[in-house]
Amino acid sequence: MNYSKQNTTYQVGGSLCEEASTYVVRQADSQLYSGLKAGQFCYLLNCRQMGKSSLRVQTMRRLKKEGVACIAFEMRELCLYEVTEEEFYGGFVSYLVSEFNLDIDLENWWYGQKIIHPALRLNKFIEEILLEQITESIVIFIDEVDSVLNLVFKDDFFAFIRSCYNKRADKPKFNRLTFALLGVATPADLIEDKDRTPFNIESQAIELTGFQLDEATPLETGFVTITNNPHAVLKEILLWTGGQPFLTQWVCQLVSSLSHIENGREADSVAQIVSTRIIANWLAQDKQQHLQTIRDRILNNEQLACWSLGMYQQVLEAGELAVDDSPEIMKLRLSSLVIKQSGYLKVYNRIYQSVFDNTWVEKELQKMRPYAEAFAAWEASGRDASQLLHGDNLRNALTWASGRSLSDKDYQFLVASQELELTQVQQRTEIALLQEKQAQQNSQIAQLQAKRSKQLGLIAVVTGLALGAMPIIFTSEALAIFLNNRALEIYSAGNLQTALRVYDLALLIKPGYPEALYNQGTIYEELQDFDNAYDNYNSAKYQKFSPAYSELARLHIRNKRYSRAVGILSDGLKLPLTDPEKYAMLKNLGWAQLQLARQGKATYEQAETSLLQAIAIEDQSASPHCLLAQVLETKALKSKSLKSKSLTEWRKCLDLGDPEHPDERDWMKEAQKRVKKNVAN
Repeated sequence: MNYSKQNTTYQVGGSLCEEASTYVVRQADSQLYSGLKAGQFCYLLNCRQMGKSSLRVQTMRRLKKEGVACIAFEMRELCLYEVTEEEFYGGFVSYLVSEFNLDIDLENWWYGQKIIHPALRLNKFIEEILLEQITESIVIFIDEVDSVLNLVFKDDFFAFIRSCYNKRADKPKFNRLTFALLGVATPADLIEDKDRTPFNIESQAIELTGFQLDEATPLETGFVTITNNPHAVLKEILLWTGGQPFLTQWVCQLVSSLSHIENGREADSVAQIVSTRIIANWLAQDKQQHLQTIRDRILNNEQLACWSLGMYQQVLEAGELAVDDSPEIMKLRLSSLVIKQSGYLKVYNRIYQSVFDNTWVEKELQKMRPYAEAFAAWEASGRDASQLLHGDNLRNALTWASGRSLSDKDYQFLVASQELELTQVQQRTEIALLQEKQAQQNSQIAQLQAKRSKQLGLIAVVTGLALGAMPIIFTSEALAIFLNNRALEIYSAGNLQTALRVYDLALLIKPGYPEALYNQGTIYEELQDFDNAYDNYNSAKYQKFSPAYSELARLHIRNKRYSRAVGILSDGLKLPLTDPEKYAMLKNLGWAQLQLARQGKATYEQAETSLLQAIAIEDQSASPHCLLAQVLETKALKSKSLKSKSLTEWRKCLDLGDPEHPDERDWMKEAQKRVKKNVAN
């Protein structure tokens, strides 16, 4: 390869200028350029120091050469502390006027529009001033867009961008306006209101990867005076940096300062300079706090730090780990420490792996965990149960864990400790029951005292665990499923209070777990704790858990909130349902419609239709027959031919009913009256 004689200056940090000889063209260059030329909304969201701003500079240069009007906003300059909407949008418009040299008395125009919201003023300015005075295509780059995260009105700003694209159909001049977002964030971070996000319009996500060897040849020119094989030197550098742009420029700068690299010694020379000038004593040698920023992004997130370290430790140990695109994984990737390739999470490069090694991870976890000594002993002993936490130590650990996402090992340790405590609760409960039985054999007075003692003791032990008050966010669904199934077994054995506590554990590990919420709700209902039952069913419903719709509606019916029940069931019937789920919803819908018909707010025919549909699915259940009997009985007042049909349904209600069923119990009493009356007649 022929190299020019020009001086090569490696730039470590900051945006490379338009004419920088060490700028590396990547696939993202053509993707961003093509997307913006086509008028697409483009976003480039990635970790720090990946070359986003340099890419933006080069793309602007190309677009300007083709007559496109371009402007770049550095959002941190607008997003000052406690900036108001008036100041933010006014600053945005002021910058547009200045950079595009627009002909307008901005102060008079801006304050003359004060009757409308600042965001609407920006919209009006774009349509009536910018797109009228600038007749070329316009691209607005929003750089460092993560700076808007602290703005309470950030959703309004993104809604403005979305509106510019939505107006294209009715106002063709908006086809000339295009936006590009760049920053360290995920789309989910940037906007909370999913109905206003620009990320669900036609858009293009630009993936910015590290330098590849075939792309990075411009970097070789800095080595031509110190080696006969610049390509081999660059190859060794990329093996250390993984192509991470900042690190690659930094290592190139260090290597280019060497006087000479012998043929065949490229790997050793690069390794030595990386080890001595970057890895060794890295805190003191850290260029522009690159490594410290990665460390801080992991450790400063109090809620995710323990989980992030645990996940990173798994990647270190396994080499790669299959992952999804969960919010936690996305945040870990934004630290730069790891990279996702073909569905697998890997450490980004050898430099990061050397600096942030397993020793560093263990040290940070030890400083973080209030139970570090017990955890270490548990691990060292092969997870001996005698090393688990209990009593005050467990309560303190749960208090610390509240609101945090923990590593797999941490949640295994804490859940094992909680399970052990639950086992001890069960053992104490069994002892109390045996003592009560013995007391019953002595005297009635002793029996009452033992019963009272047992109840108070159980409450004290369970309350002492404070399980329900400590919501912990863990990562393992498998354990939550296991605990949900375990609680069902405990419930079936008649231990309702213990089952409640196990459901608490499942919900500690997986907050919002709909099956656990629903199952726990049924226990609350059995215990006549209808407020908690309602809350559980309602939470499960919000996650589209279909059985919760029926039970929540049934509680509303029992509380005479019939219209609300109909609304819930109508929504539920739109979901994909199994036959049993559809049956339950139709039965309860018919019940609610019956009550509304009695109030003159619905028709008996509506109730009859719903109940007949339920019976068509399951004709051996008593409830719809009990309800249909009531519907037909009322209709029989106007049509005597329905009286016999009503009696038939009452008989089915009586034959199929369960006297222990909370709803059917009363209906069966009514059925007995009707059947006896008919026999008497």
